[in-house]
Amino acid sequence: MPHEILKPVFERSDQRGVFQELLNTGTWESVIFTRMHPGATLGNHYHKKTDLFVYLLRGAAEIRTVDVESGEQDRFMLESGSGVMLQSFQSHAIRFVQESEAIILKSCRFDKADPDTYPFPLED
Repeated sequence: MPHEILKPVFERSDQRGVFQELLNTGTWESVIFTRMHPGATLGNHYHKKTDLFVYLLRGAAEIRTVDVESGEQDRFMLESGSGVMLQSFQSHAIRFVQESEAIILKSCRFDKADPDTYPFPLED
């Protein structure tokens, strides 16, 4: 289950500034901005219905995943200006190694009655 590191699919830079199309696929119900400190970890869980797209605006993070059904694992670095898709049934732990800012897209919005979050810690 190696993950593909995604770069913007289109970029325009001119006298006005920079325009980047970060992703042009998927159906998203939730957009999240996060600012995380070095050593902070998000995740250690998986979702049964929700897919994620994580795009790092600045900083760096180590991402670990395990497919909870097959046991297949992956570990990789995500750096500024890149993103990754995390599928349902993939437990994920995102450990920030620098002061970081990210945008996270979720295919399902958070519902208190059915949070679709299942603990599955990824140990070192």
